[in-house]
Amino acid sequence: MKRQLKTNWAWAGLAAVAIAAPASGRQAPGVPTAQEPFRPEWQSLRAHRDPEWFRDAKFGIYTHWGPVTAGCEDAPQGGEWYGNEMYLTNSPIFDYHKQKFGDQHTFGYKDVIPLFTAPKFDPEKWADLFARAGAKFAGPVAVHHDNFAMWDSAVTPWNSMKMGPKRDITGELAKAYKARGLKFLTTFHHGFAWRYFEPAFEFDAADGKNFMLYTEPHGAKEPPSQRFQEQWLGMVMEVVRKYEPDMIWFDFELQQVITPEYQQRMFAEYYNWAYAHGKQSAVAHKFREIHAHTGILDFERGREDSLVPYPWLTDTALGPWFNRKADPYRSTDNLIHVLADIVSKNGCLLLNVGPNADGSIPERAEKMLLEIGAWLKVNGEAIYGTRPWLVYGEGPTRSGGGGFSEGKDQAFTARDVRFTTKGDALYAIMLGWPEREFTIHAIQSDSAAPDAKVELLGHGAVPHRINAEKQIVICLPALNAVQPPCEHAFAFKLTGFTTSVHPVTRFEQPDTIRLEPAQATCEGKLHLQVNEGRPNIGFWDAPEDRLHWLVQVKAPGRYTLRGECSSANGASGLKLSVAGQSRSAEVPKTDGWFKPQFVSFGELQFDQPGVFHLVVEASSPDRWRAVNLYEIQLVRHP
Repeated sequence: MKRQLKTNWAWAGLAAVAIAAPASGRQAPGVPTAQEPFRPEWQSLRAHRDPEWFRDAKFGIYTHWGPVTAGCEDAPQGGEWYGNEMYLTNSPIFDYHKQKFGDQHTFGYKDVIPLFTAPKFDPEKWADLFARAGAKFAGPVAVHHDNFAMWDSAVTPWNSMKMGPKRDITGELAKAYKARGLKFLTTFHHGFAWRYFEPAFEFDAADGKNFMLYTEPHGAKEPPSQRFQEQWLGMVMEVVRKYEPDMIWFDFELQQVITPEYQQRMFAEYYNWAYAHGKQSAVAHKFREIHAHTGILDFERGREDSLVPYPWLTDTALGPWFNRKADPYRSTDNLIHVLADIVSKNGCLLLNVGPNADGSIPERAEKMLLEIGAWLKVNGEAIYGTRPWLVYGEGPTRSGGGGFSEGKDQAFTARDVRFTTKGDALYAIMLGWPEREFTIHAIQSDSAAPDAKVELLGHGAVPHRINAEKQIVICLPALNAVQPPCEHAFAFKLTGFTTSVHPVTRFEQPDTIRLEPAQATCEGKLHLQVNEGRPNIGFWDAPEDRLHWLVQVKAPGRYTLRGECSSANGASGLKLSVAGQSRSAEVPKTDGWFKPQFVSFGELQFDQPGVFHLVVEASSPDRWRAVNLYEIQLVRHP
């Protein structure tokens, strides 16, 4: 009985903090006023508009850092959910914790917190580094799944001012970031504490004494209590009122744990607070169902696979979320290429850095951030403040869509191009140093002013011409005459051109049928090979050899066909036959076997859907020269 009274008293105190914080005279929740126009209802929340500053910013940095780092930093594997994994008897972190710190019944997560002292934490150094990296918004993980508040909190005693570092981490970072002109972000992950600490109830959390950290003891499938959700919302709004973030961000538990009532209350309270303070506010989250009503859609370690009309966000990391000394980092090339890909599709990148437990930034992280900053110093004009062009880009490399898709990505190549626009300028960002003459296939130049020009950012004007297909061909001087002005990717600025989407771009659409080499049946001595990371069919020396595919056509209609191939020994020709129709394509001599070109097979008609046998063979055995075939593509006319 005494424990129940204690819990109720704590909940009443929490409610008092949450209710007393707004200005006096506030109307009851759900009643719109001139000062608070948003009601906690999806229909009302639809009226909120995402801020233009977010669409302009493009690149932000945040930091997973806290007691979890003190636990997992030296762990041999795992541990980024340290407060959860240390209680799972089948996890290697369970044994690691027991050996390093002691038995979980007596040395639990609450006892890890005092080990997080952060003696080298310097918010000014962090802010200076992130600004030099080119970030336009930044902020901390204000509270992770461990329910430990990284600020001076009156809502929960489990906070960084009373324990651990005994500093107001969020407040100090807010001051430092804002002083450098960065928009301020805070992220919230603590809704998952309800599930995160469930294994702890078998150990030191069993007595329920530390329920404001571990949550009150409950079963594995029990819904979150009202007390827990009041604390969840109270912590969010305390950060909002104390530190005035321009953007708040929520992890997956916003929908998986928190109920719709509290979801809507959170949006309404933050939007109304921002409205009252004249702020252009943003809320990011991970759910299309909520995004249908409000907020910025976020993809964890993934992104949109096509150009979309709404702004969106990718959150990903240099390496692990929380610093783990044993874990690898990704490459700077990869991060810059991903940034360009995201921006071209109307998105922004939120990049995580995991500081050391002592509060310093790992040297390898600092090096990569400064490399990103150096690239943005040269090419930021093609990133910041831009908007997408009519299509996001061109090239052979495609990324999957959705969260957690980046692990399946292939490396981008110099043939991959991403487009952005600003004012009268169109930018083409090459994700590698291009060939001496590089044709931008997706852009059709309908006309060009007398002063139309192409500039390589960081260098200056470079020669160009318009080919017979109305495509812009960039003509680069020899490398000894112009060294690349940067590393990783290269932005060309096009001005004075009236442009439209070239018809060839239809092959970039998601519904394009792609017949890949691995799907082919080879007749003769042909076989699959991989050159410079790209599969293709090679050793096609004999004109009698043929390739066979089964192609599934889902809709009848007129289709355009093309092939990607190389022919280093001289001009050749291919014939394609399917559905009782044959089409031929001239294959030009290419500059080596590993630099294929697209050739057109023209158009043909499918009168009905179905699976069809498609054959590719030599069009003229007498003039045959060996060909490497990389892909056949079919696209349906709208």
